[in-house]
Amino acid sequence: MWISRLFVTGVALVLIVILFLLPKVVVDNKEQENAEAIGQPSDTQLSASHDRQLSESELSEISHLKQRINADLLPKKSATFADSLAGLFASFNYLDSAAYYYGQAADKEPDMERWLKAGDGYFEAYSFAVEVQKQDQLGKNARKYFNLALEQDPGMYDVKAKVALTFLPEQPMQAVLLLREVVDNEPENELGLYNLGLLSIQSQQFGKAVERFEKLTQSHPEHLEGQFYLGVSYFEAGEKTKARDQFELIKTMDQEPEVLAAVDEYLEKLK
Repeated sequence: MWISRLFVTGVALVLIVILFLLPKVVVDNKEQENAEAIGQPSDTQLSASHDRQLSESELSEISHLKQRINADLLPKKSATFADSLAGLFASFNYLDSAAYYYGQAADKEPDMERWLKAGDGYFEAYSFAVEVQKQDQLGKNARKYFNLALEQDPGMYDVKAKVALTFLPEQPMQAVLLLREVVDNEPENELGLYNLGLLSIQSQQFGKAVERFEKLTQSHPEHLEGQFYLGVSYFEAGEKTKARDQFELIKTMDQEPEVLAAVDEYLEKLK
């Protein structure tokens, strides 16, 4: 439910960590499986370090795939087993482990598809991370694979936008510069416009936020979060009539109770 993840009443409205692809739940994975980690936990330690406990059959399958990765000397086959293991971890919501093995697959058989999969894996794990040091490492790993892909195709602006987001919250200006580059080259880019709009709200530049969210909702009218934050931006900018009309529009787009409650709270303030 996006509204519960991103909505906070009042001026301090937006939690900026990974603003577009926040996961549905936060999992504090304690293991340090990433490209720079030294060693890997045993299967027993692996299960104990996550909220979801694995069955004996699941642990056996993990162990089997690990053995096949290490035993097979053919990079293509080894990469296939690493990819399978990553997918298995992803199905368990062990996102840092999934990212690690997507990265292993990409290292063993480098190509665009594997770079993007590894980058996305680390990007998603980054969005889960709660420890600053771990978040920083996961962000660096995401950038490593995304940048390999961008070297081959610099025009992938969604990928460049994700690279930008890995600099949050520690280097917000770097994130802003990259996001601006994205929308300068692709003016209707959804990720770029949405996150620039949220960053404008965070910095209380509500006029700029209005501009970003207006462009976003014109090109992506189905973007509910963008529609909501356009209403918030109008409200904070003092454009009460536009804010009221915008919040009434949102009520016709979504019937989720938390969305309606947030909208009604703003409408009450606008009376």
